[in-house]
Amino acid sequence: MSRTADIDLVFEHAVTVAAVVGALAGERWSLEEPLGVSYMVNSDGLYNWQSAPTDQVTRILALVDSPDNIHHHVGVCIYSSAAKTGGQLLFMPAVRTAPSSRRSTGGASPERQS
Repeated sequence: MSRTADIDLVFEHAVTVAAVVGALAGERWSLEEPLGVSYMVNSDGLYNWQSAPTDQVTRILALVDSPDNIHHHVGVCIYSSAAKTGGQLLFMPAVRTAPSSRRSTGGASPERQS
């Protein structure tokens, strides 16, 4: 029996794929699937997933977290060997803004006030 679920997480600050994968590793999730490692950099609008041997995990994390790919959707597959299940982690393009030139007054900035 197959089950699917979509969960959208919104982070207050930018995160890297490596940081998210590292956090999940503490719960025994890994990029290593039974047949290797799967990843995607959507630089052409085709969402073309690629696979690589498990010894390429470091290279793949560097690729998806590369500044060259900050404006593209990227993804990795994760797998739990204990649960024998996995899924896809998709990351939306990062939005970068220039830091404010204003000095802090100790109060909430106007951008963060509701």
